[in-house]
Amino acid sequence: MALITSCKKETEHAPSPYNKIESFAVTTDGNGTINAAVNGDSILVYWPAYATLPATVSARIRVSDNASVAPASGTAVKLVTGTKFTVTSQSGAARDYFLKLVLNQPGIRFNENVSYAVLKGGTFSINTNRDVKYLVEDATRTKAYLVNPAGKEEVLSISFNVRNNIHYVDVTVPENISFSEGAYKLKFTSDQVSAVTAEAVIGIIYPESKRPKAAPLTSAVTIKRNGTITFSGASFIDMKDARVYGYNADWSEREIGTFTLEGFTGTTATYKVPADFPKGTYELGGFDDKGLGIQLRTSDFFSFWSWMNTRKNYVEITGAVTITITD
Repeated sequence: MALITSCKKETEHAPSPYNKIESFAVTTDGNGTINAAVNGDSILVYWPAYATLPATVSARIRVSDNASVAPASGTAVKLVTGTKFTVTSQSGAARDYFLKLVLNQPGIRFNENVSYAVLKGGTFSINTNRDVKYLVEDATRTKAYLVNPAGKEEVLSISFNVRNNIHYVDVTVPENISFSEGAYKLKFTSDQVSAVTAEAVIGIIYPESKRPKAAPLTSAVTIKRNGTITFSGASFIDMKDARVYGYNADWSEREIGTFTLEGFTGTTATYKVPADFPKGTYELGGFDDKGLGIQLRTSDFFSFWSWMNTRKNYVEITGAVTITITD
């Protein structure tokens, strides 16, 4: 008998060339799971607006059989667009994938048909259902700033509150803010979105205690055209040209002219009488055709203020004296 011997050979397989990310998922703070979409070399993570955006995440990553991924599944990585993952096949072929973070957060929207006037150290409130929409109502995730015409920003203090079932963000201007009284744009950042008002809707105003006061005139005044007149007083702030007015026969006001500002200190303001100012002798405070009133314009930022309707503020000059304008 012939002995027949057989040899058993094991089948050898080539190393796997596959290096794909099959699935990629992260968990939010509320234990919800976000499954990413893998498209080409992009890992698209659509982050919901309701979930806090962390600095890092530990992703659960499934790759092709016998392949490996670096950073490994479960490793904490930065949750930012551009974070790289490299999948290496069993055969050693590597493929890079890149995280792309997509925030499902609507842009902040402002109602700019409103204005806010506030003292330094004071607080104003904004209706978050109507006047600024789509803020994340968490003061650790949302910040507010004033922006000056040069683009410089100053941070504001905020808190979110509900009064009579209406949601508000209460905004406080620091007492020591470097910005002077005036009008500023408002900026919010909320998680990864930000917006700035197109108009300067915030007016930092002076307290009434700082409103300028003029001393009354007690003796007759004669001024030449192109000459100057100086008024004394207290707390002169941001002075501008003076309005000079009179009255018609029916006691309605009429404009006579303007005294142009030459300069001012805290206690004096000096004005020039234009060359074309009507000559004559006027009665300060009178109501007939020779009556005359003088109002020294000061800062617009006292009491009421609105960017849509600027209210001019004046300091009235009082006294029962004559003012004569000559050549």
